Amino acid sequence: MNNFAGKKALIVGASGGMGSAVATMLAENGVHCALVGRDKQKLEDIFSVCSSSGNPCFTFSCDISDSSEIKKCCQEAINSLGGLNYLIHCAGNYNKASADECDLEVWDDILDANLRSTYHLARHLLPQINKAPGGAVIRINSRDAPHTGIGIQTAQKRAIDGYMEVLFEDVREYGTKVCTINPGFVNTSMVNPERLNPELMMQPDDISQVVQFILSTSTTACPTEITIQPQRSPWKKPDMHL
Repeated sequence: MNNFAGKKALIVGASGGMGSAVATMLAENGVHCALVGRDKQKLEDIFSVCSSSGNPCFTFSCDISDSSEIKKCCQEAINSLGGLNYLIHCAGNYNKASADECDLEVWDDILDANLRSTYHLARHLLPQINKAPGGAVIRINSRDAPHTGIGIQTAQKRAIDGYMEVLFEDVREYGTKVCTINPGFVNTSMVNPERLNPELMMQPDDISQVVQFILSTSTTACPTEITIQPQRSPWKKPDMHL
């Protein structure tokens, strides 16, 4: 990994499986971290891990479906860290319902938490990230696998992909990297262990290694979208599928 000692990162969803793995990897490599999440106990747990590296670390409780909370959190994180180099957005919500049975208020909440938070965070943080070359915005999204009942997941996933594609064009001349990571099944609390083998799914550390790869690419290259799958099928029955 490149020498990132003293760099500053805001990790959204740091209390989750992938977010905590990313935060741990960054802290171990000298990055000063602002950990954002809603579960205060889990935030304290990952804070203990990250701060044990001896680098500055801060926690912020934030409901990312609320744009006013996002703005306040961004300002406080920048002030605490004294600037910002990386935004790593690992958070998201999930709902499964067919179009004729869905709760539209729930679907609006999904759009707020998953899609709108992506551009609210970027808007408030990019002025700091763009101040120096080598910054990055990384959004962990999901693999595109449309099937019945996941209309809102497919809609928000494709919207995030499109937004991030254009965001790269907006900031590339500042030397800021922009990349979307689209993983298949990762062994986190959001997957169903009754149908899937946890040991055959990707692990959160696998995703943190992808983040490490993106941040380690040279100044003349930028991976803009990475799709990553479990090496072997994690379904417990061969005839199972999405």
